[in-house]
Amino acid sequence: MMLDAMGKIRVPRLPRSFLTFLHKGLGLKNLADHIEQRQNLLGLINLPIRTVLDVGANKGLSARDWLRAFPDAHVHCIEPIPRLCEDIERWARSSGNAITVANLALAREPGESTFYVDRRNDIWSTFIEPSAENASRYDPITVRVDTLDHAAGAMDLVDDVLVKIDTEGWDLEVILGGSETLGRATAVMVESVFYPNALGAGAPTFEDISRALWEIGYVYRGNIRVGCHHGTPMLADVLFVKREAAERMVERA
Repeated sequence: MMLDAMGKIRVPRLPRSFLTFLHKGLGLKNLADHIEQRQNLLGLINLPIRTVLDVGANKGLSARDWLRAFPDAHVHCIEPIPRLCEDIERWARSSGNAITVANLALAREPGESTFYVDRRNDIWSTFIEPSAENASRYDPITVRVDTLDHAAGAMDLVDDVLVKIDTEGWDLEVILGGSETLGRATAVMVESVFYPNALGAGAPTFEDISRALWEIGYVYRGNIRVGCHHGTPMLADVLFVKREAAERMVERA
């Protein structure tokens, strides 16, 4: 087993024969189902994803995962922290033409804004202004902001398109600035919290995210990863797919 930058366990891909043994031989159906749904991204790998928009790419770890899951895809990494973009670009040079990097943040309106870089772990950096007691943990920087629709308009998007959004409480802002792009896309994976203020004051909840995506044709398909506090789910990487794509996922399984 391996640990990624967030401490999440990365399990090497297990063959179907072993999962069948867990299920049939050992009676561990729930475990086999859990492993298989994680490996198959809730069925997402059954779709011919050719473009990934990785919004909040951080160090590019998820981009590596996308290329393993969808070897024919092109991944557009969108990240507001300049030094992290430089790290991704260094790696991208060794990956052929499969990676493009854009140093910007996304929201519902373009412009410039203050972004708070977390000194403990930059993966928790956010647009949400920290409280006075936590302010010393962050370094404020000014970042360029664009909308998802405008940024995507300059990209060569080949269907099917997957949009991954992980922006530490800013996810709904990204969605509201990307209705045309999301209307064209096939699937959206977005970090959602289950309790108000779990990622800071004003962060949208799962219900807010779900409602916004439902209005442009998406249905909920499950949680790929769940973050808990003392056994209580607090947030998750949630998969939404277009209604017609949900049927295609099952047909290709």
